[in-house]
Amino acid sequence: MNTPTARLRRLAGALSAVTLVAFGSPWGASPNLQAQDQVLFVSATDESGAPVTDLTDEELVVQWDGKDSEIRNFESIDWPVKVTVYVDNSNEDVLDDIRAGLKALVQALPDGVEVGLASLSDEITWVTEHTADKATLGVAIDAIEEKDDDTYFLDAIIAEAGTIAADTRREYFPVVVMVTTDGDDTSDGEQAAFAAALGQLQTNGATLHTRLLLTEEGNGAQSMQALVGSAGGQQMQGSSETVPGSPGFTAALTTLGQDIARKHGLVSQQYRVAYRPPSDVSAQPAISVGSSREGLNVMPTLDGNVP
Repeated sequence: MNTPTARLRRLAGALSAVTLVAFGSPWGASPNLQAQDQVLFVSATDESGAPVTDLTDEELVVQWDGKDSEIRNFESIDWPVKVTVYVDNSNEDVLDDIRAGLKALVQALPDGVEVGLASLSDEITWVTEHTADKATLGVAIDAIEEKDDDTYFLDAIIAEAGTIAADTRREYFPVVVMVTTDGDDTSDGEQAAFAAALGQLQTNGATLHTRLLLTEEGNGAQSMQALVGSAGGQQMQGSSETVPGSPGFTAALTTLGQDIARKHGLVSQQYRVAYRPPSDVSAQPAISVGSSREGLNVMPTLDGNVP
């Protein structure tokens, strides 16, 4: 639940007690922008790494060129992650290993996180719509059928980017997980469509992860999945990992689930801050964000999508 507390005042305080984090500005600082309210998101953790849920506007400092900004609105944001998993079901020899890995990923996620599953072989097919019921997800994973056909890895990413972009009222952070092998991909999408999809995902605060299981008959590092997954992970604050054989696949997906759980803990317990920048700053100001509370790790972002 959002709990806004509107304030109109300047931040003050002894800067010796404030830890500031440099925060780049992509839009510069024209005179018009300096006169407008700006918005950023702040996530904070304590010394143990646990999210801080009781931060106040009195404890927050936003500076441009070392000058305090005016905090005009401060509200808690509880947007969760929402996970969509696309599964390569084209290879019967490794499908049981993929199922085991998927179950491990689901179990590593916190309760309440919604997960949707779709298969990639023959055609993109929804196995189950998004649900937070882990028992339902387990049944759906067991129901994934092997289809001895090529996959549509690239087309799935392009389609998912469009789906996320169309959800203009979303209050969640999309996480897309591609669980795939290195088999043949016969997607219709071209490079330009993929580049546009990455742009949509980035604009809409999505994260893309690929976990690629190598097979004896696959194309390895030269597969479409390996090349696309690596590019997407680098650009989308996500990750791409190639697993050389089935024994390590469950461990790889467990670790990924734990990383998504960490991200969920941060993005679902953060703050949206509206502030008025100070006047008389440089055209490219140095922007810093911090807290007067000792021992906090402050992570500011423009869109709330904490890595």
